[in-house]
Amino acid sequence: MAIAPYIIAISGKGGVGKTTFTALMVKSIIADYHKKVLVIDADPAANLALLLGIQAPISIGQIIDQTKKEVEKKSDFYDGSALLEYRLWEDALLEDPRFHFLMMGHTAGRGCYCQINEVLTYILENIKSYYDLILLDMDAGLEHLSRNTKRILDLMLILTDPSFMGFQTVQRIIELSQELQIPIRKFQLIGNMFSDFKSKDALKSLSEQLDIELLGIIPLDTILVQINLQGTSLLDIELNFPAYQEIKQIIWKILREI
Repeated sequence: MAIAPYIIAISGKGGVGKTTFTALMVKSIIADYHKKVLVIDADPAANLALLLGIQAPISIGQIIDQTKKEVEKKSDFYDGSALLEYRLWEDALLEDPRFHFLMMGHTAGRGCYCQINEVLTYILENIKSYYDLILLDMDAGLEHLSRNTKRILDLMLILTDPSFMGFQTVQRIIELSQELQIPIRKFQLIGNMFSDFKSKDALKSLSEQLDIELLGIIPLDTILVQINLQGTSLLDIELNFPAYQEIKQIIWKILREI
């Protein structure tokens, strides 16, 4: 029987450093562990490829738009779903020697991301045993939770910075997932960009209040801020600063249990 990959989603309010954290997660996993990893940028802003130092592939949203236009010109008997599936794996999947990568993007025009979410659900349900790990860099806030009512997530990492809005979003993410009965097996909390004992104590209190494990507290790191301003790939440089060392510890805690 095929062994399903372990699916980890990274969530939290906008600006808490989810994409940077995801990139450093990838760096740690490919450096220290022998895992087949699929990285999915599920944030419409689509900045993860830049931090990973890869050329962004065509997005799922773009493929959906292209396929729609072609199918509209065909007969009613034309199998558009088969064409879409073929293009997903042939065109959208970037196969870097270190990891594989998909970018969800968005479809043309305004409106909901229902189609993209359906395709993402299909991908996660049909990958089966090829990958050991799937990392999902989610879009900011709560909307992605309301769209996720089918796929099972093994772990949701909720990031927060030391702010009232960040803490409030953590609470709402957990509440909303419970209200919608979203199949998330486990939540864990991570603090990011924390610099003083008072804010760390507040985060520990939040963890106890919500009965969610606090997996680690990543310090505010000016070196990392400077690197991000330069737009440098986080995979291609030596990182020995405190923030990355804490992330390595967090990854170890996660992977030792799976």
